[in-house]
Amino acid sequence: MTLDEFVLSWSAFAARWDDARGESPEAAQALLDDVLASGLSPAPESAAPAPDPVLLECEVALIKRAKAFDVKAYKRAQALVRQAQTGPFRHFCSTGWKQLISPRIDFDLWWYWNEHLDPTREDINPLVHHLVAGRHEGLPTLPPVHDVRPPTSFAPGETIRRACLFVGYDPDGIVDDHVVAYVTELSRHADVYYLADSTMAPGELEKLAGVTRGAWAIRHGRYDFGSWSMLAQDLVGWDSLSTYDEVVFANDSAYLLRPLDEVFARMDATAADWWGLHATKRPYSRDNGDDVPLPLAEAKQRWRVPNEIDPVDHLHLSSYFLVFRRPVIADPGFRARLDSVRRQTSKPLVILKYEVGISRYLLLKGFDFATIVEGLYPYLPAYTTDYWEVVAQGFPLLKRNLISENPRRMPGLDTWKERVLALVPDADVESFERNLLRVSADDQLRHSLSITTRPDGTVDYHEPWSWARFRTEDRWAPKFDHWWAFPVCAYDHTLSGNERALFDEIADDPSIKKIILTRSRRIDLPGENVVTVPLMSREGQYHLARARQIFVKHGPRINAHWPLSPITHNFVNTWHGIPLKRFGSAMIDPPPELKRAEGREHVACRAVVTSSRMDSLTMRSAFWPLAYTDMWPTGLPRNDYIRCEPERLPPDLAEAGRRLESDLDGRRLVLFLPTFKDAQDEAYYRFSPEELAWLQDWMYRNDAVLGVREHMADSAKTYWHQLAPLGAIDVSSRRYPDLEVLYRSAAALVSDYSSCLVDFMLTGRPVASFAYDLDRYSQQERGLFYDLHQVLPGPVCETFDDLAEALDGFFDPLSPEQEEDYAWRRRLFFDHVDDRAAARVVARVKSLYGS
Repeated sequence: MTLDEFVLSWSAFAARWDDARGESPEAAQALLDDVLASGLSPAPESAAPAPDPVLLECEVALIKRAKAFDVKAYKRAQALVRQAQTGPFRHFCSTGWKQLISPRIDFDLWWYWNEHLDPTREDINPLVHHLVAGRHEGLPTLPPVHDVRPPTSFAPGETIRRACLFVGYDPDGIVDDHVVAYVTELSRHADVYYLADSTMAPGELEKLAGVTRGAWAIRHGRYDFGSWSMLAQDLVGWDSLSTYDEVVFANDSAYLLRPLDEVFARMDATAADWWGLHATKRPYSRDNGDDVPLPLAEAKQRWRVPNEIDPVDHLHLSSYFLVFRRPVIADPGFRARLDSVRRQTSKPLVILKYEVGISRYLLLKGFDFATIVEGLYPYLPAYTTDYWEVVAQGFPLLKRNLISENPRRMPGLDTWKERVLALVPDADVESFERNLLRVSADDQLRHSLSITTRPDGTVDYHEPWSWARFRTEDRWAPKFDHWWAFPVCAYDHTLSGNERALFDEIADDPSIKKIILTRSRRIDLPGENVVTVPLMSREGQYHLARARQIFVKHGPRINAHWPLSPITHNFVNTWHGIPLKRFGSAMIDPPPELKRAEGREHVACRAVVTSSRMDSLTMRSAFWPLAYTDMWPTGLPRNDYIRCEPERLPPDLAEAGRRLESDLDGRRLVLFLPTFKDAQDEAYYRFSPEELAWLQDWMYRNDAVLGVREHMADSAKTYWHQLAPLGAIDVSSRRYPDLEVLYRSAAALVSDYSSCLVDFMLTGRPVASFAYDLDRYSQQERGLFYDLHQVLPGPVCETFDDLAEALDGFFDPLSPEQEEDYAWRRRLFFDHVDDRAAARVVARVKSLYGS
């Protein structure tokens, strides 16, 4: 029976079982007994499939009936089950097997999945397959154990040919200085092939031209093992790799502390089939009383073979630096596991399936390993206080996550640079720090560096107060009218748009205490009486509880996070544009629970800032149950940046404008700013090769360039990956936090249903809506407040041909009639076209003092 046939047959059986249990429990039980005894029969062509809930119930019933599940062992391995959030059988069938948690000690789930099923698909529960098919076919549930083979060794002085597959990811699409240094050092010892799981900025790969045999940037989203898989299969090829004595797997998650000569010389003299920097085994930890390194030979003897219920407990080598010798490179099982790497729903699954899974496979096949670190240290020595000891022994790398996330909560990392330099005086800690500050989550980094040891030897982890403790703090803390809090956007973690314009309006007013509450982005704004602290910190909680005025972009709970009283705080919702699409209580048929939740958010707001009286009507419908009088038609503060003279722009916005002009290099900027779609990647438009070619030709003919900025909540980045190869420029919020900088320079704008189509009308320049799914979006997904044809001063394009026609006429001059029509439509949405909206909002807020 093929796997597809099994899926159909099991679904048909579950439907029969569901019918039987409708008759009697005995009938359903008899069906289970029969399938367990005789195996699963092929489904007739006319068999009806079972819905997912029935499939789940049938799996649970089958496993219970078979008594094939070790409940006690599973509970010990699974914290969620121990916390009684779900029963063990249901948890295993719905979630646990997909997390590779084995049902019992004599069933290696991931091995069974790889050997007997298809590791690239997730529609067959391996234990269910075993119970109704695999055991009837004699398929084993544990891998065969091979004796340890004679390890590979090299003769003294033998020339060793190495390839290095170096993989990276950079959120800004650049090759960082620390990566160039690391790859350059590796190129002294190996032929380096580089692949970035990023869409790279132009010219970045050229930084590696002199030190790599090949360099590529391909966004695939499969993490490091996905990149190693692509390099091995496609870009370099197994045939080429098989000509090398060693293949190094390395990535950019670590900083190079010292040259690698000693590392390679030492391992050249060590017999092994594969090697890495250190071994790890989660149960071997200080939490379990293990305080000293265990000799590696003893660790292998204890844990090379036994199965673990939770795969992360297997002995394995960390994957950020691994080296495989010829026997491993040639092994079909090793190649098959690397070839089968697919995108996973989370990074932990990548670690379990490929880092831990490949280690376990190689150990059981009898391949011997060695490590640079002598012995098995307590769990994860690269992240504990043991790290400083192994660096003193010659450890060559510093894991970035040690500093940025501090996963084992080591105290005293605020002096990490000094400690590194004391051990490795030549380490380039300044370049490490530059990278940390650029790519790390700022709030996590601050928390990582804040963990300290108290005088009595205990550790202060500086954790935020619990919700219950914070509610008490908020209840009793005094509230100050002149404390104004600015939580950053919950989606892109920037302080931009309306909140930023309000901050700038009062930045130099010493009578107002400005509190910037950050998340992952580092924010450092000038001004008097300014405090910048992480939102998720005790310091952030302290300031937030005392701030009377709090400015939010979406809602109080979304942006301010903590349970603050709307009675003692004034939440002013500045929103982020003039909406075309429905949202909040104005959405088409919102679920009752969503409507109730949003109602609680809305009623907590003291006011909502709007652009005009027309906009106030729209916003009032979306912010039910607020009244029309709760709308403040002051104009949107962000528009001050569009209308003001250049000299009034804050220095960082002016600098961003200069950087943008440099990116444009004299070309016209046409912004492409799509809105968020619920289905994300599946809902966005896919340009055909012919359409992409037309766009590239259009840009050339018009000396124009597309600037792509996807919605702040979008994670698919579908349009950027499609349009970047055409030479489009990245104008995302990571590079240009302030959209108004783009509006000032843009010659035109294209969107679908984003509020930017209305916001941009303030410039008087061309706009077009690429409404390829207008009927579906307007009638099913969100709905629209307005008829686009009636309110937009540009074309509404429902096909690519319509869009092409609009683009071809984008830069034609307007007739007097067209200019008047544009002005009339703009007056619908803008009561104010000056640069004083922020001042009007500030005046309204100050009028709340004492109320």
